[in-house]
Amino acid sequence: MARRLSIAIVLLAVLLGYVYNNSHVQRIIYVSGIFRKPERTEVAPEDYVVIDNTLHCEDMHYHEPSGLIFTACEDHKGSRLRWFPPLGHFADPQTARMKGKLQIIDPKILELEGFSGPFVTHGIDVIDDPDKPQGEAVYIFAVNHKPNTEHYRENGDADAPKSYSVVELFHHVVGSGRARHIRSIWHPLIVTPNDLFAESPTSFFVTNDHYYSEGFLRIIEDVFTGAAWTNVIHVQLQGPEIVGGSDSAGVHASIALDKLHNLNGLGHGRTRDEILANGCASGVVHVGQIQGGENTEKTIQVEDVVELGSPVDNPTYFRDPYANDTFDASGIVSSGPTRGIDYFSNRGKEEVLDPIMVWKASPRSRKEKEEGVINGRRDWDAKVIFQDDGHRIRTASASVMVAIDPKEDEGRRRAWLFVSSYHASSVIAVKIDL
Repeated sequence: MARRLSIAIVLLAVLLGYVYNNSHVQRIIYVSGIFRKPERTEVAPEDYVVIDNTLHCEDMHYHEPSGLIFTACEDHKGSRLRWFPPLGHFADPQTARMKGKLQIIDPKILELEGFSGPFVTHGIDVIDDPDKPQGEAVYIFAVNHKPNTEHYRENGDADAPKSYSVVELFHHVVGSGRARHIRSIWHPLIVTPNDLFAESPTSFFVTNDHYYSEGFLRIIEDVFTGAAWTNVIHVQLQGPEIVGGSDSAGVHASIALDKLHNLNGLGHGRTRDEILANGCASGVVHVGQIQGGENTEKTIQVEDVVELGSPVDNPTYFRDPYANDTFDASGIVSSGPTRGIDYFSNRGKEEVLDPIMVWKASPRSRKEKEEGVINGRRDWDAKVIFQDDGHRIRTASASVMVAIDPKEDEGRRRAWLFVSSYHASSVIAVKIDL
């Protein structure tokens, strides 16, 4: 029944795409993976590692100055099935099991100082503390989807949102094993937050990945590319720390980017002002520039769109530290399900195979761009760098690459690829050729 529902939903999207714009139909079918057979990239046993104690880690970020990978995970298997607003799961609002974790992949769990509330993790970002030497301390921004007490309290407001989603701000001294909670951040414009892009301790961007939090219209949002109802919010704080006050104290927010389909993950690009924003169900990554000065409302100007071949989440930019005049492996890395069509039938199951694809899109050289104009190609060369049939990891929502020094790898150009997801029992790492 669930499989038939998935097919029916995609067929509905195709019909809507045909009515809306004929050119969307082929793209919808391709990205959905309806005719795609899962594949598995074979790797040597010594080139494959399962990272223990990394359960349901939806997002990861590689912090280059410290050489550490930060991630946000859960504490109980199956917790995403009982309460996870981003998937429309509102079955169990009890907070006792909502014990999300910030972790470092060694791995190492950070003790959360001054924080005892429910923690339902989602997107995160990590930036250097500007008042410390680079790599010594960081600020960690993390989305937290808490149950809304206004809805669930005795005689609560049935019309109030089920989720009270906020952004938690932490400070971590690298090597300390602890993250100090600074404050929770909320604003009426932050409705369905997914991922974060931090500029400074007082300025960040956050995506609202849906207009509807549940129901049939949310499904339409997922599959119909014409449902361009999502946005990116710019948030400015009066200061990182507050004394007393509410979650909204000192918070100013404005719309930085809107009218795009299923905006989801955010990532840092090639420069300080370049931001990556993926349209998850559309299988695209929008490459934008941040506009506006310090302490002002900021906007995002989309300058390029990278088309990939499956739904994709949480883009990261791999900066090749060993690039030279003849070879540069830098590029956008993003991953997602091989068969997006199975999302609706699989998302509520505890045990199921969800195959994945990891993509890398590299910017073309000037010569390649000139040839591309003649051949009708875009400025990015996209390819699949890793696949799994679901036996090693269940679906994928984040991927980061860490280069291996060629001097330590017999001159080969390779990298460790880390892959995680909100449903996976562990983060995995594999060595891949560049």
